[in-house]
Amino acid sequence: MKIFLLGAAGNAGQRILRAALARAHEVTAMVRDEAKLPSSPNLRVTRGIVDKSPDLARVMAGHDVVINAAGNVANVAEASAFTKLVQTVIDATTASLGEGGRLWVFGGAALLTVPGTRLMAVDLPKVPRVYEAHRTNLAALLRSRLDGSMLCPGPMIASENGKPTPSLRLAADEWPMARPTYTYVLPIRLALALAFKQKVPELTITYEDAAEVILDNLSKGGRFSHRRVGVALPPGLRKHKDDVPR
Repeated sequence: MKIFLLGAAGNAGQRILRAALARAHEVTAMVRDEAKLPSSPNLRVTRGIVDKSPDLARVMAGHDVVINAAGNVANVAEASAFTKLVQTVIDATTASLGEGGRLWVFGGAALLTVPGTRLMAVDLPKVPRVYEAHRTNLAALLRSRLDGSMLCPGPMIASENGKPTPSLRLAADEWPMARPTYTYVLPIRLALALAFKQKVPELTITYEDAAEVILDNLSKGGRFSHRRVGVALPPGLRKHKDDVPR
């Protein structure tokens, strides 16, 4: 497929790029600095900054799918710039690929619905408000007429061996694992907030895992079209964001 990748020099973007090239996809990467990018006959590089590129839709033309790995939000102060960037990508993708164009973006695990409820973790007490930026981006994606998917992992870390984790658990829109039994008997919001905190090590995946999930689901009309995508490690496996260097 012909992939337009934003943020190819970042932690997730580098893994997506390498894995896409290994699968023989044709990739156009838009970056500020191409020094971090590998050399490949299947890679075309265009220089630019997403939110300062009025010709973004023009350079996207002719691609099958857009993947946005650019931007992040570590604190509330960065939220406005991040949501503006994602809206710019959504608008450019719509203008270039048209209605039904395929777009992948990143969100966070707090946007997944708790099984058996209508609650997202972002609705629960003591869950960081920084996730509200991801909620804003989700609403923008759903308002568009794109065939969009939002990957919603927990913290992401580098793989120790450079490979994705086998047998990941995936789910559409919900937590990719069951709720603890105590959440059915204790006051629900507090119990679910505690459960979410306890589940974060299961939701901590590698950048390589994220790349694998996205590249396995590039086509239009697939399992995760118009959905949030939850990813968890295999049962019994837990990681922490400080386990390996980021």
